[in-house]
Order: sequence, then structure tokens, then C-alpha cells
Amino acid sequence: MWLLLWLGFVMLLVGLWMAPNYWERRIYPRIRVEVRVSRDYADPGEELELRIKVVNPTRLPCPKIRLDFVLPDELAVLGGGGDRRVRLDTYLLARQSAELIVSAVAVRRGVARWNQAVLECFDLFGLQRSILTVYPQMQVVVRPARVAAGSGRGLLNGLMGDIRVRRFIQEDPSLFTGVRPYAGGDPMKSISWFATARTGGLMVKQFGHTADVRVWLLLNGQMGTEQWAVAYRDRLDRLCEVVLQLAVQLTGEQAEVGFMTNLSDSLGGTTELLPAAGLVQTERLANRLGSLSRYTAGSQADLLRTVSRAVRPGDTVVLVTDYRDAESTRSLGIVRRLGCPVHVMDLGQERDGGAGIRRGHTGEAEGEHPRTREEALANGGQ
Repeated sequence: MWLLLWLGFVMLLVGLWMAPNYWERRIYPRIRVEVRVSRDYADPGEELELRIKVVNPTRLPCPKIRLDFVLPDELAVLGGGGDRRVRLDTYLLARQSAELIVSAVAVRRGVARWNQAVLECFDLFGLQRSILTVYPQMQVVVRPARVAAGSGRGLLNGLMGDIRVRRFIQEDPSLFTGVRPYAGGDPMKSISWFATARTGGLMVKQFGHTADVRVWLLLNGQMGTEQWAVAYRDRLDRLCEVVLQLAVQLTGEQAEVGFMTNLSDSLGGTTELLPAAGLVQTERLANRLGSLSRYTAGSQADLLRTVSRAVRPGDTVVLVTDYRDAESTRSLGIVRRLGCPVHVMDLGQERDGGAGIRRGHTGEAEGEHPRTREEALANGGQ
């Protein structure tokens, strides 16, 4: 009898010693983490919902599991005062899953990726710990912030003026595009009496623009050697915000907006958008700006030479940059000789306290300081 009890006790000890090793080799490696995000694209300040699920597909339980991770820089825990750490402690029975819902908020532009996390698994007595690497594969693109017109208001006013003057000269006022309900202040001569009789309510004729206005927005990511020494992430965010601000204003004027940059795309997509009008084009551009990285695929001069092969005579070119050199100055001249008005928004001078706005054929911007001949040549003679 005592021998059987002794053998049973020894077998129990051996089982307690071998069980953690068995769980570590056969059970824990099969635990997986799945993540679902409520949206693929978000603007700064928008809320997202992250559903994090830990799944045990085996026939044996897992006594204790801990998932401890930090959200990407582009996201933060909602109401956490900027905190990005999330922790989940749970246990899983056989073929059971546990789900954690995290309310997050987008805080800055970029691609928020969560490709790898550490999962800690403990035995029943907490004496042995196994550390596993899991691959959730989460991705959210945070678009640039939509800011109101600030220091670039002079450039915007110049662009809007060019568009309206061109339409005033070239517009065909007889292009009929449709009807819409009457609104207070509409002239009586624009009422469509046929549509009014058919619908039973006052309807007003709509006329479209016949002057084709195309604007190419260029984003330069090239930096000088001295800029690399003090490069900061907010630089690219600011450039993207200005480009998006210009696009919103231009599409509001029903202009066709195209985009081109010499920066690489973090998602491997194209960095060029053909000119198109409407709010859909603005959303496409915002999505593209959100996935841009800070690494360039060419110089500013290469960017200008590329756009010179894509523009048509009469297209407006707007270059947003904070860097200038002699080679890009010569390339700007090539674009001008094609008959394209060129505007340069220099955020480098804006950061240094200057107005930072140069216009192609309209002289110096308001509030601009007098420049020396060398400064004018460095900016393409604008």
C-alpha cells in the first residue's frame, strides 16, 4: 500500500515537472493573436476601435496569458493622456478565445503598423514562463491634419485669382449641366419653368465651367546636409498638411488637381495622381499623403523634370518645399518655358520667419522682404 502511494506521489511530481515543458512545446506555440481595426484610414483626432483577440485552438487549457504591447507612434489610447501601452491578462480554456476592445485615437500622420508583439504564457503555479513572438499584422494610415489657411493665404488668393480670371476670359456661359432646387438669393431668370412644372417645386438651372483649369501640386522631400543633421519628423507632416490644404481649396473651385512627389511610399504605391476634380480626388490625395515616408526616391530637380513631361501648356504648377539648390532652379526655368505658371511655397523661409511665398508671374508676395540677387537666383528668379 505504501509502495503504491509512493509511486503515485513520484508520478505526480514527474507530471508536474513535465507538464510545463509539454505546454511550452505543444500548446503555447499554437496560441495566436488577431487584430481588427474599425477603419483603414483616419484623420488626426478621429477615434478607432481595436479588437484584439487571443485564441487557443488546442484541446488543453492555458492557465495564464499576458499580452503587453505599445501602440505605434501614430496612435494613442483614448483618454489615456497620450499613453500608448495596452495590457491584457487572461486565461483560456480549451478552444476558447479572449477579446480586448481598445479605444484609440489617431494623433499624427503616418502608417501605424503593429507587426509584432510578445506573448507571455505561465504554467499553473506561475513557476515557469514562456515568451512567444506573435504577428498580429495591423495597419492604419493616418492622413495629414486638415488645417485652415494660414501663412499661405497669399498664395491661395493668387491661385484662386488666376483660376477666376481665366474662367472669366474663356468661360462659355451657355453650358447647361442640370437643375437644382431653388435657394434664397437665386435670380429669377435662372429658374427652369419646365423642371418646375414637372417636379412641382421651383428648380434653378445650373451651368458648368468650360475652362479646363489644371493644377499640379508638387511635394519636395529632398533636404540639404545641414537639414539632415537636425531633421525632425514634424517637417514632413507640415509639408503634407500644406499640400492637402491647397488641394481642398482648389477642388472647392472645381479645378482639376494632380499630385507628384519625390518621396517614397511606405505601402509601395505610386507617388503620382493624375489631375481630377471633386472631393474624391481630395480623399485620394489625403490617403496618399498619409502613407508617404521621409525617404526620397530622387532629387527636387528630378521631380521638376518629371512634371515637365506631364504638364500641358497652361497648367499651373505649385511646388511645396523647404529646400532649394541651383539644379532645381534650372529645372523650374524649364517648366516655365513650357508656358506653365509656377508658384513656389518655401516653408524653409516660413520657419525662419519670412513669408516664404513666391509666385511665378505675379511678382513678390505681400509682406515679402527685399532679396539680394543671389537669393532671387536661388529661388528661380521668382
